[in-house]
Amino acid sequence: MNKALTKVQAVLIAVVIVIAAVAAVGYYLLIPKQAEKKTVKIGILFPLTGAMAPFGQDCLKGVETAIEMFTNQNILPNVEIVSVVGDSQSSPTIAASEAERLITVEGVDIIIGSYAGPLAMSIATVAERYSTPMFEVIAAPNELCTRGYTWVFRFGPAGLYYGYAAVDFLVNFTQRMNWNINELNIAVVHEDGSYGTSCADGDVERLNYYNLSGIIKTRERYSSASTDLSALITRLKTMNIDVVLITSYAADAQLFIRQSNELGFRPRMIIGHSAGYELPATAAAVGSLINGIFVVGFPLYGMNLQGLQTEVKNDVREFTNYYQSKYGGLPASWGAKAFSATYHVLLKVVLKTALEKYGDITKENIRKAFLDVDIPDGGTFVGFGVKFYPPQNPKAGDNMRATYHPVCEWFNPTSSGLIAVYPPALALQDPIYIPRP
Repeated sequence: MNKALTKVQAVLIAVVIVIAAVAAVGYYLLIPKQAEKKTVKIGILFPLTGAMAPFGQDCLKGVETAIEMFTNQNILPNVEIVSVVGDSQSSPTIAASEAERLITVEGVDIIIGSYAGPLAMSIATVAERYSTPMFEVIAAPNELCTRGYTWVFRFGPAGLYYGYAAVDFLVNFTQRMNWNINELNIAVVHEDGSYGTSCADGDVERLNYYNLSGIIKTRERYSSASTDLSALITRLKTMNIDVVLITSYAADAQLFIRQSNELGFRPRMIIGHSAGYELPATAAAVGSLINGIFVVGFPLYGMNLQGLQTEVKNDVREFTNYYQSKYGGLPASWGAKAFSATYHVLLKVVLKTALEKYGDITKENIRKAFLDVDIPDGGTFVGFGVKFYPPQNPKAGDNMRATYHPVCEWFNPTSSGLIAVYPPALALQDPIYIPRP
């Protein structure tokens, strides 16, 4: 009897074990699994040393702030963003080798850069060769998006539009001042790289549009590495130039302003195209000589933001607070632009689209997601929206909505001295004529 009971017990125990095992497996299969974390590597490539370092360092801060804020907000909870920083050292050759290292050694999924035209052109060539997306957040050479590239996308305006903005403002301002524009002598002056050439081409093209090509008395090219611009300035003075439309980087902008003053060259107007003329360090270096200089630029804290979407206005406040708490000051315009391009376009739209629409964040899906971007005007810090020309278009990868920039005026050499004065929708005040000292 005991033996029989033992067998029954053994059978019952076996059944219980089987049931428990089945239940455990079922439970395991039914409980929600935690999604596997997707790692996305972003290569950040700016000039952190060399002549363009002040610009590149500001851009890096903007991009890193965007990534940190996006991560903290947990917008894509199952995506881990890893940034890998490279330094182009302000050299196109090093920019190309760094881009290749980021792609082939670090394995980045996309490269963000690059600030300057020559650097952008070098990086774009490498990105295209390795079928890796490149997102240019600042650089403006006209030819960047006219070479049939399919992996290169640009956030901001081509240099052509900086020239357009400068000339549109010139026409408007001369009317305001009751000057006869046809009696003015215009000089188009620029550093001889792709950025300077692009802006100057815009100056010339827009003057032609207004049937004003006859007032262009000279077009002068120079190397941004120049340490003496006195010969150029003397030529301008001899030609009685009234208006200088000029494109320079940092050191050469400061040199032009200083030597113009020393040589007694006092044109009625100097209109710079961003870069060195927008740089607070230039204002600090030349002091009150900056006053009255106009700049096609983007002073985030010196322009009318009423046209921005409510959410984007909130982003400005959050970005400013975060940036100040980390770096102890306000961001320069390039940092703000780099932030907005990274945060509003790449992170909140492109990566999200790649994951949710195309199923995974891969290089090819990032490329496809860029082409799906459709941000209306008011959806970025700079006011314009974002939509990229498709591959079959002659401007493939360029932002078709980035066609304007405010024109600003320096009223004092402090970081808050640059104020938007044109067009009225972006201006905080009217322009004031301040004669050269």
